[in-house]
Amino acid sequence: MRALITSGAQSPSTGRGWLTGVTGHPPRSSAPDPDTELRGETKPAESPGAAESRDWGELQHRLLFERNPHPMMVFERGSLRILAVSDAAARAYGYSREEFTSMTVRDLIPVDEMEEFDELQRSLAPVEELGVVEMIQRRHLRKDGSEIEVEITSDNLELGGRQCRLLVLQDVTERERVADELAQARERQRASEERYRTIFERNPQPMVLYDRETLQIVAVSEAMVEHYGYTREEFASMTIKDLLRTEDVARLLAFIAAHPDGTRPSDGLSETEGEGYPSNHRLKDGTIIDVEITSTNLDLDGRPCRIALMNDVTLRNRIAAEAMVARDQAVEASNAKSAFLANVSHEVRTPMNGVIGMTELLLETDLTEEQREYAVHVARSGEQMLSVINDILDLSKIESGHLELELEEFDLGAAVRQTCDSASTLAATKGLTLEIAVDEGVPPRLRGDARRLQQVLLNLLTNAVKFTATGSISVRVEATARSEAKTAISIAVTDSGIGIAADALDRVFDPFTQADASTTRVYGGTGLGLAIVRELVELMDGSITAASEPGRGSTFRFDVEMDNVAAADAAPAGKAEEESATFESAPSVLIAEDNPVNQIVAERMLERCGCTAQVVSDGLAAVEAWRTGRYDLVLMDCQMPHLDGYEATAQIRRLEGANRTPIIAMTAHALAGDRQRCLDAGMDDYLSKPLRHADLRAAITRWAVDRLARADSVQASPVQ
Repeated sequence: MRALITSGAQSPSTGRGWLTGVTGHPPRSSAPDPDTELRGETKPAESPGAAESRDWGELQHRLLFERNPHPMMVFERGSLRILAVSDAAARAYGYSREEFTSMTVRDLIPVDEMEEFDELQRSLAPVEELGVVEMIQRRHLRKDGSEIEVEITSDNLELGGRQCRLLVLQDVTERERVADELAQARERQRASEERYRTIFERNPQPMVLYDRETLQIVAVSEAMVEHYGYTREEFASMTIKDLLRTEDVARLLAFIAAHPDGTRPSDGLSETEGEGYPSNHRLKDGTIIDVEITSTNLDLDGRPCRIALMNDVTLRNRIAAEAMVARDQAVEASNAKSAFLANVSHEVRTPMNGVIGMTELLLETDLTEEQREYAVHVARSGEQMLSVINDILDLSKIESGHLELELEEFDLGAAVRQTCDSASTLAATKGLTLEIAVDEGVPPRLRGDARRLQQVLLNLLTNAVKFTATGSISVRVEATARSEAKTAISIAVTDSGIGIAADALDRVFDPFTQADASTTRVYGGTGLGLAIVRELVELMDGSITAASEPGRGSTFRFDVEMDNVAAADAAPAGKAEEESATFESAPSVLIAEDNPVNQIVAERMLERCGCTAQVVSDGLAAVEAWRTGRYDLVLMDCQMPHLDGYEATAQIRRLEGANRTPIIAMTAHALAGDRQRCLDAGMDDYLSKPLRHADLRAAITRWAVDRLARADSVQASPVQ
């Protein structure tokens, strides 16, 4: 080692040294030649004396080449033959030194770049001194076929008279991959920003982005520009305050001061909490619009901002306001209609009560056959008029949505037979037979609106009798389906009358319509009966159909579902209302009625029920009579002078003690809600005019019997 250190070394500038063996000059000693080793070649051994004279500097340069951390290689320019490689190059490319020295630089070039590489070599061939070429980036092939990106710095090198190039290689594959991923990420970010910018700018609703602290407008959408009339440049010099009416600016600032976190009404504040936030904006042309704002906080590059969507609701609010006015007008018109119908009902039913009531009383007296015939005709005419009145009132209730079902437990078979009994008299006068068939599968007790079901059936029977000259009418009741909770009931009314043409069947259920216009003259009627029938059936969640053949008759069938009543829950059919009451002492009844004819009707009917009656003409007199007398029952008309029946009842209720006097409304009001209004006023029951003897007797039985039973144990004591 000492000999190597002390031996003379040639200057690197001479071009000779540790790689000179590649020139083909004879060796100077038998020691291994370094440049021969670099090429993987073997030279004849040198003499010991020659080995000792090897230049230390040449060995030093060899170590610097081979151990350099950067891949390095030397190739001959003319043949492109690789002459030497560093350890780092062998590791980077995967070839051994022996493999490298049998290769050319061209072997490292990918096929798709080969043509370009060859063209470059041909263009550089005439150039003798290339000099330093820095940072050339190429793709090279590794032994395993994979590619790497290399950055090449090269310089001239003369070895033993050969023109070579020294390459310093840097594997930049990872760097390029990272750079490519970064570029892709930037492109994705740019595309995302562009996408969201487009979404913001092209949103069909006006949108604005503004600084929460300064209220300076940062960005606006195209719709904002178009709707508000400002350019983007004008918006950029404005604040949110510039969009408000002058009188609203202070309100906005106060609201912002109260909500420094940026909260706005759209963030879920209650109506009260959002009251101070302005809801009007001014356009560039001065137009004031109503706005509905949806907004949220947004940090933009560390800048506290808020993005807001402005919804112009001017038209919607105007339509809503107009709709509200129209609704109020409709309600007012409906109320006026209801008030008119109530007055009509009262004014018509009041004299009808006299006509029907007096006729009923008259028929209970001794009359000649001729007189009885005349009275019967009067009674029938009164009933027909009352039927028309009831139809009109029912249709009005249905149209206004005020008609409600009253569900109660009842015997369907009995209800059907009772209705048929009412129609049988009319059928008998025309010589028609009325047949009733109730299927055995029909439950004995059901829950539904018996009164409305009877009304439907009676209307169908009345129509059948009206349009049938000879033959028969049949009613069939069936249970078509049954579950644990409900039973489907089908009721069909079949007649042998004139029938209905096929093209008229679709409109027979329309109001004021009959199958043939001529029937209005021949048979009479308003055309409301079937319209009401359909509405009532649909109110009961049912359906009705008609089948007919001209000249052979018609069948009207309606289907409804009713709730079942468990046997244990079924109430026994009471007879108290069906039988005449028997009183040990005559009930004392106070009649409050202002119409003289109706006073007579009520008083005479009460006498026939076994009662004693006292009559007063107004509410004040009724209260005073109750204070000074003892009555088991009060019949209270609702519409009277000085003090109406509602207030008179209220005063009696305030004055009486624990012993409550039954008060029964006796009124010509028969619209929806009238019954409930009477009950709310403190009355116990409700009878609509015209009074029926049977209905009055049933009401007295319900209330006076219990009153009389308690009379012996509790003495009524009016408050003085």
